[in-house]
Amino acid sequence: MFKHLRENNTTYLQHFVFAMKVSLKLSLSSTAFFVHALLPFIKIPYSLNLDSIALYLFERNNELED
Repeated sequence: MFKHLRENNTTYLQHFVFAMKVSLKLSLSSTAFFVHALLPFIKIPYSLNLDSIALYLFERNNELED
């Protein structure tokens, strides 16, 4: 379990906060897409669209590699 934390040079708390932020962002995006699927006239906010989410994940991943 802790091998993953050592490999990423992070503490349990840092890893928890990071993973929860990503999880929350993806959950919000998923909810926005679900609502849009049911009600297509409701636009998906830019901060939750696919381009924005992909950029967010790319940037967070790069933070881990630095």
